[in-house]
Amino acid sequence: MRLALPSILSLLLTQLDTGSAFNNCGGCNKIINNGSRHAVTRKNGVTKLNVQPKDDDVDNDGDSAPIINPSGTIMSRRHIFGKGASVAAAGAAVVVAASTGSLPGTTARPAYAAADNNSDDEFETILSQKILLANLASAPVRNVIITGANSGVGLAGAKLLVAAGHHVTLACRTKAKADVAAQACLSYAAAPDSSFFPDRRPGGTAVGAECDLSSFASIRGFVESVKKEDGLPTIDSLVLNAGLAHGQGETEIYRTKEGFEESVGVNHLGHFYLFNLLAPTLAKGGGAGGGEATGGGGPRLVSTASGVHDPKTPGGDVGAPATLGSLSGFSNDGSNFSMVDGGPYDPDKAYKDSKLCNILFMLEASRRYGGQFTVNAFSPGLIADPNGFFRNQNKAFATVFNRITKVAGVASTNEFGGSALAYLAVDPAVEGLTGGWYDQAPPGKFQLAKHAPSAEAQNVEEQKLLWDLSSKLVGI
Repeated sequence: MRLALPSILSLLLTQLDTGSAFNNCGGCNKIINNGSRHAVTRKNGVTKLNVQPKDDDVDNDGDSAPIINPSGTIMSRRHIFGKGASVAAAGAAVVVAASTGSLPGTTARPAYAAADNNSDDEFETILSQKILLANLASAPVRNVIITGANSGVGLAGAKLLVAAGHHVTLACRTKAKADVAAQACLSYAAAPDSSFFPDRRPGGTAVGAECDLSSFASIRGFVESVKKEDGLPTIDSLVLNAGLAHGQGETEIYRTKEGFEESVGVNHLGHFYLFNLLAPTLAKGGGAGGGEATGGGGPRLVSTASGVHDPKTPGGDVGAPATLGSLSGFSNDGSNFSMVDGGPYDPDKAYKDSKLCNILFMLEASRRYGGQFTVNAFSPGLIADPNGFFRNQNKAFATVFNRITKVAGVASTNEFGGSALAYLAVDPAVEGLTGGWYDQAPPGKFQLAKHAPSAEAQNVEEQKLLWDLSSKLVGI
């Protein structure tokens, strides 16, 4: 997600030659201080991340490098990312926290508390990246629509599917971007087999199309193009992947053409409107409609969400947590809402709320359309790609932050996220599975784990209310 630049850059660039991390950060003074070793230091004009721990173990839990929050509470790196995490991971945790305007431990909620409890036995299913790729080229050929497929996870998933012989429509904000992305997919499919994805199948196609999710007129135009005689014969898999976020430092409320706050307007309401217009067509796809996917199961709906929808996960516990309250923003303010819960505008929370909306929508859709098509959601993990989801950030910041998350071992990749997207869209193993939440867990480990979403996301009455209010807002 897009992060606030001023706070992160000031934290990175105000280190003293003595190495006292965050020494000049005002109220954040001595956030990290573990003697002679610090997670982030600046010396002779060079900022660097130190990854070697001290020998001493100040809190006697098998770790070193304590993290001290502004209230003075010591948090070991096990408390941040689980037992065995490195100092670099702890440093990255504070960098992430600082970049969103909050720091671990500054509220009553324990920072990243859920990380201590993320044992494999909590997951219903654990899938390695190898498994995610294994059946893409042998699965029955599908017609797949992917929104936001011109960069990042969407583009990575589209490339894999085209190389695996599927027919992909790349629905992007502009036709120009969509066409460039489609050509990239065709070039990838035609290239010599890669070590990452060697199992290719000829016959895949890629077509670009405009679908600006901030404009209902554009969405309707895309749907009409899909439904016309020379459009898609069927839709076998619809992947709602596009998304955006505004940095916390931004005080202006950006709005869609219909007047919705943009993060929720695009990430949730735009997709909600698109889905409802395509639902009848989707229901006829796959095995249900005798399309090319016959024998490989029925049609599928897949949503790209995020672990930040859950306040008990890394990232979800940084800053104000995702919660929709009574949805008074929708019910009282209509299209002029600033926040779904009716509170003051907070761009970081707005993004988290939009991801909570994605999960609530997924679960309600799986119930409403049971027997017609399956519905699942996933998170690709933390991807600080300067040319992907972080493309709207300062290039230097995005590059540095991307490097930090990789060194810390908590980063995901577009390739992993694309593998997860492609797997859920076409793999026969997913046939009949619906209402599932899949996340990269633990952070930085390239495996997709199916487990329960947040407690609020499981609230059936809230799922129904969000659906009903969203229907009124989009006019269906």
